[in-house]
Amino acid sequence: MAKKSAPNVAPTNPNLPRFGTDGWRAVIADQFTFENVRLIAASMARHLAEKPDATRKIVIGYDTRFMSREFARVFADTAAECGLTVKLSKDFCPTPALSWAVKKGKCDAGVMVTASHNPYTYNGIKFKSSLGGPALVEDTRAIEKVMHALGSPEMARAPGGRVTEADLAPDYYRQISSFVKADVIATYKGSFVFNPMHGAGIASVDEFLLECGISGATLNDTPDPMFNGGGPEPILDNLADQVAVLRELKANLGLATDGDADRFGVLDGDGRFVQLHDLMPLLFRYLVESRGWEGDVVRTTSMHNTIDRVAAKMGRNVVEVPVGFKNVSERMISDPVLIGGEESGGFGYLNHMPERDGVLSCLLLVEMLAATGQTIKQAVAKLRKETGPFAYGRIDHHFPTGLLRSNFDALLASPPAKFGGIAVDRVSTVDGIKFYFKDNSWMLMRRSDTEPLGRIYVGSDADEKVAKILAAGKKVLFKK
Repeated sequence: MAKKSAPNVAPTNPNLPRFGTDGWRAVIADQFTFENVRLIAASMARHLAEKPDATRKIVIGYDTRFMSREFARVFADTAAECGLTVKLSKDFCPTPALSWAVKKGKCDAGVMVTASHNPYTYNGIKFKSSLGGPALVEDTRAIEKVMHALGSPEMARAPGGRVTEADLAPDYYRQISSFVKADVIATYKGSFVFNPMHGAGIASVDEFLLECGISGATLNDTPDPMFNGGGPEPILDNLADQVAVLRELKANLGLATDGDADRFGVLDGDGRFVQLHDLMPLLFRYLVESRGWEGDVVRTTSMHNTIDRVAAKMGRNVVEVPVGFKNVSERMISDPVLIGGEESGGFGYLNHMPERDGVLSCLLLVEMLAATGQTIKQAVAKLRKETGPFAYGRIDHHFPTGLLRSNFDALLASPPAKFGGIAVDRVSTVDGIKFYFKDNSWMLMRRSDTEPLGRIYVGSDADEKVAKILAAGKKVLFKK
């Protein structure tokens, strides 16, 4: 007997999980519960069962967050009870390792139990497509629709499923080794300090570099579900301990990965944070020159246009998309793209997969520095001399959701003509609200869809302007 499709109903139950850009994140023991994890697993299984070309095979990975292993096991067991063949990671792993296992194994989908860089009170589920990148919106919406129609996991029970455990790391590191040039990395003259931030990047970048004969040190390399009381996001505010070690050891490069290691951050030898707005054009140009690969660039609207200037000189196009790597990934799948990235530290590359990879990005950066004989400080200085001065700032502010929404709507309805005395030239609402100023500065305001948080991004040609615009923006977006 043919299986009946889930009723075509819109999600209406506010107590059920609400999916964001590439999955679901929620506070542990509030909404992120075993009950909801089982329901999502059953909903995914039912969704795949209704796809005529599905293999009904999935891979599941998890990070170092509180009970991520247990949540992953519950997801795996439930999915198997609902007829899926499940490969479950034996240990915590980087998200890109999970993504590569999905692509290499030709599976229907992947599931990563992680809340990425969210505070330690959160956990979440990232859905991955068969190509390894973020699941398409049509698939996450379909799973969500099934979930609201299903009622309980028992209603999706089906025979034939099973769970096997596997180490996802070896295949992933073989892929990484085939992408970067280890012989070039081995010629790097500097030393490094690596910081996996107590997350899934533990024993990744540092082990690879040490095997190449590069001297270095690692901190925060033990799993800690509370991330030492901070957030596992590799931004300067969270890297004070790494800056101290970097200066103490007189190392000239700091590398960090976020909680699930799909994003990265970089410090120069002085302990200054290296903007991702600079790293993207540097890596793009290096890949063109060292690999000779074709392909254009995709960047999110939160990134500065430095990459546009560099790409134009090399005869390549740049496409701007809304914030969220799923938007980058979709372009990487449909068009010839050499590099795709977002301001928050997630870059994806041609001949790898349409997915953020913080581990690969760190290693590729070291390869670039080794090949050019530069420090990262020198490389950025040379880029800035070529493309002009650049200053950047960002505010992430927790704020009541209702107030944030009403303030945001007021800005959309009546955008100010000036911020900090600087005149607005035009406004874009393609993603959030982005103000383009007459002096070529810009400011983007967005609301997080995973937590009660507002974000303001500002790019300009001077730190003073950035500070002035940020302060003015903060007054209106976070007005009580």
